[in-house]
Amino acid sequence: MAKVVLANEMGGGWGHLLPLCLIAREFIQHGCEVSLICRDRERAEIAFHGLAVALEEPPAWQLNRTGFSLNYAQNLWGNGYWDPETLDLHFKWWSERFRRLKPSFILTDYAPTALLAAMSHYIPRGAFGTGFTLPPMLTPMPSLHPWLPVSNEALLMAEERVLDSIRKYTPSLPSIADIFQGALRFLEIFPEMDHYEYRLTEKYSGPALGSASGSEVKWPEGSGSRVFIYLSSANRCLSDLIRHIKKLGLPALGYIRGLPEDYRKEMESPTLRLSGDLLDLDRAASECQIGVTQGGMHTTAKMLLAGVPLLICPEQLEQTLLGFRLQQMGLCRYVSFFSGADKAAERFDEVCQSLELKQNVRDFASKYARYDAAMTVKAIANECLDAS
Repeated sequence: MAKVVLANEMGGGWGHLLPLCLIAREFIQHGCEVSLICRDRERAEIAFHGLAVALEEPPAWQLNRTGFSLNYAQNLWGNGYWDPETLDLHFKWWSERFRRLKPSFILTDYAPTALLAAMSHYIPRGAFGTGFTLPPMLTPMPSLHPWLPVSNEALLMAEERVLDSIRKYTPSLPSIADIFQGALRFLEIFPEMDHYEYRLTEKYSGPALGSASGSEVKWPEGSGSRVFIYLSSANRCLSDLIRHIKKLGLPALGYIRGLPEDYRKEMESPTLRLSGDLLDLDRAASECQIGVTQGGMHTTAKMLLAGVPLLICPEQLEQTLLGFRLQQMGLCRYVSFFSGADKAAERFDEVCQSLELKQNVRDFASKYARYDAAMTVKAIANECLDAS
């Protein structure tokens, strides 16, 4: 019986867990023994409920947030690699787990230390994820700020600093890109949704999309386009957008993560309803005409596949970069961090009024109308097992 370890150590949210859950189901159907080592055990227990998967949580990283990262290397630095003691703890922790579990294959999602530990033990391995977590195999790692001039020297300096820390464990590692050395790579995105420019030398597998359970979709009264909203209570655009959508009288339904119950009721109106629980995203995408999100990959893919034009109000760099790329291709409008939050209402009106945007999104949906996420998951699992 093949023993597969699924590993996630950085990032957060359902966007990491839901694809991992789909992959786990496929491995189980192949008769594999599956373990999940995941930084968010509480959510993992919900996502993996009922599956024969052993769950474990790795040690937490000590974050060092001093602004946006220049590139993937500096992103690792800010996520914990800046602290040599913590990095040492993590590398030894992953190494010990792999010695104990003796996996046939390790599949990682934003788990660079797990990849390094697997490399040191010569264990067959793979990495899957978005363009942000699987950057191009270049030296130095390219800039995460296409809207700003960033010198090659600055990118190299960021890379060398991280390499100095990593080489204690893998002395011969030539570059940050070589963290992925010997690993299968699965870009679970469409080319249009890459955080970087199109990659001619890599295959795009397509997103692993499941149907997460959610509350029933019940649209309020109102006239005009139906609006689906999925933001967090910390989003800087939230207040202005809610006020604007209510003023327009459009029928709007949404879920605001982390919003206290009294605030939720205060925000509602006869034309705007906010659920206290996650909503059925598939149903919402099939019934709305406009989507407002913070730029999560899973939600964005679902909306675009349903032909829904988007307003993206990002909260962090990964979401900002996705919004920037999609706007470049005419598939959304987004609120840049160089814009005030009050621009959200203006951008929302652009989404409502732009015939070109609506046509571009319809063309995208038509292009991928035959896309089968289940076949993507099967192909990834089969390739991993062939390599194990």
